[in-house]
Order: sequence, then structure tokens, then C-alpha cells
Amino acid sequence: MKARDIMSGNVVTVSSAASIPDVARILVERGFTSIPVVDDDDGRLIGIVSEADLLRGWGVASPAPGRRRERTVADVMTTPVESLAPGADASALVTMMIDEKIRCIPITEGTGVVGVITLRDVLRTLIRDVPGGELRL
Repeated sequence: MKARDIMSGNVVTVSSAASIPDVARILVERGFTSIPVVDDDDGRLIGIVSEADLLRGWGVASPAPGRRRERTVADVMTTPVESLAPGADASALVTMMIDEKIRCIPITEGTGVVGVITLRDVLRTLIRDVPGGELRL
């Protein structure tokens, strides 16, 4: 099985300039735990931001007008980010996710993000393809 067989397509991405509250809303409304961050100019993957990243970066209060700028995804995202190609072996991918405690891996083709794989996607695949059976990725 390959990454392309597990990944969620039609991936949602955000800009590094997006505000922390705006991205938090996207995660909550869509039920995501993480979201890839892409460059505004060329769509290239530059990071990933998780619920934990947003909570760490939220801060106590918004800056007063005329003071420092509001914090953005660029201030809290994880970079560099691990990514894999659609043809990556699913077994190695799952091992990497578990061993390195990664909950979401962007799948890239060239410089663009074509999907993501979360631990939930792996479980969904197992439930669909091997109900009651052994793990065979």
C-alpha cells in the first residue's frame, strides 16, 4: 500500500501570514488537528501548524492598536516539516509517524501539497479495508 492509497486529497492549506484565531477556526470547523502552511507566492510547503502550536502562540491578549502586530502562523508553525511523496510506502510512513510522534504528514508532488495523512486516515483505511483483520499496509 502507498501513501496515495491512504491520504486525504483536496487538502486545505493556510498562508504563513494567516492569523492564529483564523487558523484555529479552520481547525475547529473542519475537525483537523494540523494544517500545512504554504508560501503565498508559489504554493510550496514551508511548515505545518497544529492545535498545540496555536495554543502555545495564542498569547494572553491581542496587541493594542498601534503596538506590535498580531501574531501569525509564521510565528508558531513547525518548520522544517516532514513530507513524503504519494508513492511512499505506507508501512514505513506509519512507522515514522509512530516513532517520531507525528500526527499529520503532508504529501507533496513537486513543490505542491497534494494531500495529507493523519493517524485518523490510517485507522480509517484499516477499518475500511481489513475489518477485524491484521494490519497489512
